[in-house]
Amino acid sequence: MKYITRILQILAVLGAVAAGFFYFQQKTEYRSLDANMQELRAQLNEARNQNRELKLQNSEQAEKLKSQTLDIESLTADSLLANNQLLQIQRENKRLVDERDAQEIAERRLQRENSRLSEELGVLQATSISQDEIADYELQIASLERQILELQQTQPGLAENSLPISVPARSNLHGRILTVGKGNSFVILDIGYSEGVRLQNELYIRHADTTIAKIQVTDVKENLSIARVLPESIVKNPQSGDSVSSLN
Repeated sequence: MKYITRILQILAVLGAVAAGFFYFQQKTEYRSLDANMQELRAQLNEARNQNRELKLQNSEQAEKLKSQTLDIESLTADSLLANNQLLQIQRENKRLVDERDAQEIAERRLQRENSRLSEELGVLQATSISQDEIADYELQIASLERQILELQQTQPGLAENSLPISVPARSNLHGRILTVGKGNSFVILDIGYSEGVRLQNELYIRHADTTIAKIQVTDVKENLSIARVLPESIVKNPQSGDSVSSLN
């Protein structure tokens, strides 16, 4: 009987020890689970914070993208406007160039006509044609000169660019003035191609051994030439009979 009682006591002790062990183990597991839950909650909170930050960044990026889109649209419109303005400027430049070219052609035609009439006037004067015919030619020349002046005034710099380049004359050229044109604008000389005169030769008019003007040949015939008087060189008005030479 005592033996059985002792066995029961031992079993009771073993049961109490086992119950304590299981309690301790359960408590340890509970603490571990609780720590894991707290860690998971912290991670969840961190994830929520990151999600809020990402949403905020996405919103800022969306606003920035919207602003950039508006800037691109504005730049595109400005580019189209600038391109249209450039095309207008190019068309206007072409129109001005065409007008300038037309004026140059018209002036050259008028100058050729002026030279032809001047030559014919010189021939008429040299062959003693009537004064009425000479006056008519002088009027035509004056009209052409006015037209040339108007063309030059509408195109600044054109007159200077259209002046012919001078050609050096032979050093032994000598002649005389047959006729002086109206307003001292040109003279007709008694020397021509056979004496060595060439287009654009620059010669000097002398009166009583004094240089009074400079001329430039505009037309040459066999024994006759026509030259324009350079206005800025006139010291004294030239006259028929004044000498002409290539030396100043």
